Amino acid sequence: MKTKILLVLAFSIILSVTTKAQWINKTFTFQTKVRQYRIYIPAGYNAANPASLILTLHGLGDNMTNFSGIGMNYIADTANIIVIVPQAYTDAFAGTAWNSGAGMSGYFPNSTINDVAFLNTLIDTAITNYSVNQSRIYICGFSMGGFMTERMACESNTRIAAFASVAGTIGIGLTQCNPGRAIPIAHFHGTADGTVSYTANSYGLNVDSLINFWVDNNLCNTTPTMTSFPDLVADGFTVDHYVYANGQQNSVVEHFKANGADHQWLYPPANDISYTIEIWKFFMKHQLATSQISTTKNNTNISVYPNPAKDVININLPQSCIGNNYNIKLINIYGQTVISKTFSGNEYSLILDNKEVKAGIYFLKINGDGINYSKKVLIEK
Repeated sequence: MKTKILLVLAFSIILSVTTKAQWINKTFTFQTKVRQYRIYIPAGYNAANPASLILTLHGLGDNMTNFSGIGMNYIADTANIIVIVPQAYTDAFAGTAWNSGAGMSGYFPNSTINDVAFLNTLIDTAITNYSVNQSRIYICGFSMGGFMTERMACESNTRIAAFASVAGTIGIGLTQCNPGRAIPIAHFHGTADGTVSYTANSYGLNVDSLINFWVDNNLCNTTPTMTSFPDLVADGFTVDHYVYANGQQNSVVEHFKANGADHQWLYPPANDISYTIEIWKFFMKHQLATSQISTTKNNTNISVYPNPAKDVININLPQSCIGNNYNIKLINIYGQTVISKTFSGNEYSLILDNKEVKAGIYFLKINGDGINYSKKVLIEK
C-alpha cells in the first residue's frame, strides 16, 4: 500500500516567534518504543494567531519523509496550518504499519501497538508546544493510513473536527464502530484499485458499505448531489463527487469516486484533481463548536508553584473543583511522561522524587472535569 507521490524540498530554518516555514524531524519514547514524526511549522507562524492542525498518515511500508510529499505544507503556508506526519512502527512481517484494524487471513500488523493513544499524544504535544486552534484539528491518511483515519473516526473523535481517508476504509479487525456523534468525513477511492478493492475489499468494508455506514451514522440525506470534475487531463480517469448533506450537527459525508484510478494519490498536473487540495477544502468547512471543545474552568484561578521547583510542585485549582477527580502528568521535552498521578479535590502536592525527574524544562498537564491545563515548569536539582 505504498504511496505513489513525488518528494518535495523542505526548508530548514530556525524557528522563532514569527517563523519561516520548515520541517522538523522528531523522536520520543512512547510506551517503551521510540516513535518518529515530522512537524511542519508554516511560514509566518505566530502564537497570537492559533494555527489549524492536520495529522497525515502514510500507507503500509511507507515513511514520514516520503508522505511529506503530498504537498499539505504548501497549503499550510497560506492557510496557517501545522502539519504532523507520524511514522508507523515497524511490524516484523509487514514493515511500517498502523494498528488500524486492517488485516488479512487473521493477521493484523502491530496489533499490540496503541496507535490511537500515540496519535492523541502527538496532538497533546502540538497543543503544548504551539498555539493550536483546538476547534480545527483534522486527520487524513492514505491506504493503511486511511484505515487508521477511519479507526480514529470510530474510536477517538471527540476533538477532531473532520476526517478524510484515501483508499482505506474501516478494517475487518474492528468488530464495532460506535462514533458517539455525527462525523464530517470524506472518502477518496479509485474504482480500479488493485490493492484495496473498491467493491471486493479483503481488508475491510467495501466503499459503498463505508459510505452507507457514515450516512446512517450522521443521519445525512440518503440521496446525494453529484458533480463531476472537468476531464481535462488525458490520464484515463474521471472523478465524480458525491455529497450526502444535512447530517446531524452540520455533518456531511463526501465521496470522491476516481473512475479508472488505481491505488494512488491523485495530483496535478498528472491528474484533474488534487486530493490534497480537496481534503483541505473539505476540512475548511468544518470545525468543532465551542461547546464541544474541552475548556479550562477558570484557568486564571489555577496556581502552580514554585516555578522553578526542586522537590515539590503545589497545585491549587478553583473551589468549584472540590469533589472532582483529576489526572496530572509531568512530561519531559521528549514527550515522555515521567510522573502520572490522579487526585481528588482542588489542592495537590506533586512530589518530585521519581528518579526519572532530572533538572530541566517540563510540561505540567492537568485534565479532568472541565480542566484542560498545561504549563511549562523548570525543575532544578
